[in-house]
Amino acid sequence: MSNFFSASQEEQQEILLTFWEKFKYLIIFALISIIAIIAGRDYFISSSNERDFTTASLYQSYLESNDMETGKQILNSYPDSIYSDFVRLNEAKRSFESNKSNEAVDLLKIVIENNSEDQFNPLQVAAKTRLAKIYLDNADYDQVISLFESSNELTSTMYELKGDAENKLGQSAEARMSYMLALQTNTNQASKALINMKISDLEGETFE
Repeated sequence: MSNFFSASQEEQQEILLTFWEKFKYLIIFALISIIAIIAGRDYFISSSNERDFTTASLYQSYLESNDMETGKQILNSYPDSIYSDFVRLNEAKRSFESNKSNEAVDLLKIVIENNSEDQFNPLQVAAKTRLAKIYLDNADYDQVISLFESSNELTSTMYELKGDAENKLGQSAEARMSYMLALQTNTNQASKALINMKISDLEGETFE
């Protein structure tokens, strides 16, 4: 490189020409690759933004109209989007209220599978909480406990539901532990009073 800068203008031009002749195809390929990468990235970002806007608009229409046809459009066209899971959660609630427990369970299981991450995930928490309530309503107490055993982090509501299932199975010690953990993670005074009543019923004790 030092020879290049110390050379005369004519010599520099000759060096550049020689370099070009030797590596021109490699240089052209590199330039084309860079242009293709930039263009592909811009297209991907543009397409993703357009898809997100379209899905969000469809979901807004679904909420406003409560039309399942719009919900099906989201599920069919964007099955892996977060809005599809929002639709599934809502439809699971409607199915349960219409006494279609099996449909609700299937929808909630899909949401759980779609959000089965190691870290805390609000969608998975919502789906597991609703599924546990259905299991309790159907007296599937073992299913409730099994559902929460696979969770790395439980909310106060989850601990309480787990305690309810354990209580129904006659597992008083386990139920008391679950209720105590629910108390530790609960900030609502009304809920804490209810949990204390459940503990009192278990042990025959009175809690302040």
